[in-house]
Amino acid sequence: MSGVLPTDKCKAEFAILREKRAYKFITFKIDATGTVTDVCDVCPTSADFKFQDLLDKLPADEPRYLVLDWNVENDDGCQLSKIFFVSWVPDTCKAKTKMLYASSKQALRNALEGVHLDHQATDYDEVTPEEFTSRCLGK
Repeated sequence: MSGVLPTDKCKAEFAILREKRAYKFITFKIDATGTVTDVCDVCPTSADFKFQDLLDKLPADEPRYLVLDWNVENDDGCQLSKIFFVSWVPDTCKAKTKMLYASSKQALRNALEGVHLDHQATDYDEVTPEEFTSRCLGK
């Protein structure tokens, strides 16, 4: 594990997502100095959420961490809500950046108590509504 630790703001914003369901997702990134992970963007929960809003916050050439509150209905008609921790590290990133994000991931993940599922993605094809729904339903 690297020495990159999450800020208190990461924990506070995640608590708002987990407890109040006030956010659909939060993105995080390691700051330019490479010393802390901080909140990058928050997307408030709303009825008009479009998945493209999430994709727009994931740069094609920069890594991010992401927590996502995903809701789905199972075959019995029951509503399920799962919180995902996503590690977004595109293949186009430099090796040093990939290593920094890989070695720093666990510190942030451990700070965010209440995450249900982990997901790793390197390409937009791995970040789809179908992928999250399938994982929620255990398929």
